[in-house]
Amino acid sequence: MNDENIPLANSKVLYKTLLIEENYAVSQTTVLPGGETEWHHHTNVRDRFVVVQGILTVETKVGELVDRKQVDDHYTVEPGVIHHVRNETFDNVVYINVQSGGERDIVLA
Repeated sequence: MNDENIPLANSKVLYKTLLIEENYAVSQTTVLPGGETEWHHHTNVRDRFVVVQGILTVETKVGELVDRKQVDDHYTVEPGVIHHVRNETFDNVVYINVQSGGERDIVLA
């Protein structure tokens, strides 16, 4: 998976891969105002978001229950947890994502 074929990328969600190693990857994501990703999960990897600019909204879903967090520091999503992120502010949100635990994948929900 490279930056051009990430299924969650769009005109308001911009990805930049910083490092890919055998068991982990580091990327920078910029979410423009009003931007959001699709609901998805990862089979093996956990997402660790470190917010470096702005406030990121992270929503997770278990069944019909949606848990919503506004993050200005860091947040972890475990493998298999359906989630998405969005920017509900008027400024860009930038976060560093460290994925570890296995092969990177994105499974749309």
